[in-house]
Amino acid sequence: MKVLSKFVLIKKHPESRETSGFMYGVGETRELRYHMADVVHCGDMINGINAGNKILFDKVAGHDVLINDERLTIIQEKDIVCVFP
Repeated sequence: MKVLSKFVLIKKHPESRETSGFMYGVGETRELRYHMADVVHCGDMINGINAGNKILFDKVAGHDVLINDERLTIIQEKDIVCVFP
């Protein structure tokens, strides 16, 4: 399998309100705007993001896919807001 262009294949983390000791939600209700995920594969036009990185991405981004009975998500590079090496 090869991810093309500026797309990123990710595996979402279970819903969590904290990561690395800080909140990444917005507003008084602490509703989460961003979700944490592990990068599985990156498209050939992406720089600075590699398989194995953890990322924060916009929760409304992407589409879920089933690959070998594993639920993964495909998002665009523009929906990534933070990369943890």
